[in-house]
Amino acid sequence: MVLQLIGAPTSWNTLRARHVLFEKGLVDDVELVDLSVENGDQKKPEHVAKNPYGKVPVLIDGDFTLFESSNPSDLGLFAQAASIELTQFDNLAEPFVLKLVIAKFQGKPVPKNEVSSALADLAPKLDTLDGIISNQSYIAGEQFSLADAFYMPLVHLLIGLGFQGLIFERPNLEKWWKTVSQREAWQRAVEPFNKVYGF
Repeated sequence: MVLQLIGAPTSWNTLRARHVLFEKGLVDDVELVDLSVENGDQKKPEHVAKNPYGKVPVLIDGDFTLFESSNPSDLGLFAQAASIELTQFDNLAEPFVLKLVIAKFQGKPVPKNEVSSALADLAPKLDTLDGIISNQSYIAGEQFSLADAFYMPLVHLLIGLGFQGLIFERPNLEKWWKTVSQREAWQRAVEPFNKVYGF
């Protein structure tokens, strides 16, 4: 049976889900259904019936519907790494990236004081993460996991939107990014995303 992934080309959460499905070798078993969040497709009744929060992505497998793209388990290092991503990175990076994305498509710069404030908040968190991965190859240990996939869309956007120094000025993060961003599944998953953003 073919899985159906309902998402948006501009959505980093959709990219995260698509990347994980591709990592699992499900490239030919996934039907990608694109919505236009710009037009409010995710708020229409037919989509809200699938995701009551009116967001993307949604994964449908027959009668089973999953509408949360990062649902961490309670297993050891993965749970720890996923928790760190959510509380020490995503909550700071996502609002900043959203401002950058809106500014990019509106052709307006983000005010310098907002950029400075966001960078001041993000920098120490990334310093800590750089230290954590100084003794391991990936975010949650020695193997690529969903914890890495959680970080990748926002890191990719930060780099693509001109803030590559946040990653490349930290040697362990730079090494990690150069490794994970070369994965075949990521390369395939991110291609349509890059077209939308002009990366």
